[in-house]
Amino acid sequence: MRSYIDKTCVIATMHEKEKAISPAFLELLGLKIINAKLDTDQFGTFTGEVERTGDALSCVRQKCELAMKESKFTIGIASEGSFGSHPFIPFLACDHEILYFIDQERGFTIHQSLLSTKTNYCREAFSDAVRLKTFCVGALFPSHGLILRPNKSDKKSLIIKGVQTYEMLEEAFLNCCRFSEDGKALVETDMRAHMNPTRMEVIKELADSFAKRLATPCPVCYNPGWGVVDTQRGLECELCGSETDRVKSEVLACPRCLYRESRPRPDGLTLVDPQYCGWCNP
Repeated sequence: MRSYIDKTCVIATMHEKEKAISPAFLELLGLKIINAKLDTDQFGTFTGEVERTGDALSCVRQKCELAMKESKFTIGIASEGSFGSHPFIPFLACDHEILYFIDQERGFTIHQSLLSTKTNYCREAFSDAVRLKTFCVGALFPSHGLILRPNKSDKKSLIIKGVQTYEMLEEAFLNCCRFSEDGKALVETDMRAHMNPTRMEVIKELADSFAKRLATPCPVCYNPGWGVVDTQRGLECELCGSETDRVKSEVLACPRCLYRESRPRPDGLTLVDPQYCGWCNP
């Protein structure tokens, strides 16, 4: 369903995210995406000079709304990413990406998210050049940028972003160690999309999925965006028949008319192994 042929969508980004998002939206929807040239750092920076107010979802919505207001476009999209420990596997780092889409012409908003362990996110303080070399390997440097700052210092403005060469890295590392009270530099991956090809890949993965959803019409009102919004648990144990916490069905909905329906899980599984049953395997 190429429901946006000859339409243009504005995106709020300073970091070239349109390169990851545009291809699927143009191919599947006919929707052209252009950059609003908006200062999105006003909504928060990864390095903390500007704190993000509110949660990621409210932030990405504000980005999208402002881009549309400033550009006078009626269709907009924005992206927001958060990085840290995985909520269920704490020893793994994860990337949580959100895409938010507003269509004022049709009168609906829709967002979709992706939690991915595909990330090089890491940060560490040290003064040892050997440790720096090891860190760079794990951080995928120099194809992925780095950020350096003194680990302990009152010089809050000394933050060196976008480090992508060994020459620049050596100079930044020595300066940050020199100006730090403990002699250490805080080295971290630069998670801005244009500095992080791995993050760009995750954004593209989400954009591809999101575009497919927008290409799917509601079975009732035919509005774009029909797709999964929730799951229902209670898949029965194949041994005793008790309900478990495993997903039994998916809930699909329309973002405009709000029609909803449930369908069995797509893999066709109707019963679950007793190892996942609270009665058979307490």
